[in-house]
Amino acid sequence: MTVAILLTPQQVAERLQVSVAWVRDHSERLHPRLPVTRIGRLLRYHVEDIEHFIQSQRASGKRRAV
Repeated sequence: MTVAILLTPQQVAERLQVSVAWVRDHSERLHPRLPVTRIGRLLRYHVEDIEHFIQSQRASGKRRAV
């Protein structure tokens, strides 16, 4: 059994070098959207999903969040 590592919005913001507000905004919008898991009112992010987001942004030539 593998253990899922979940990140907080603050941790994602540090990893992407953006503000927490940017992370929250991109958790709600359609494109580019950060994949988010909601646990009650909490927002949590799977490490693998964030890494995939970074790779997809690099592949599309966008560098703002990477």
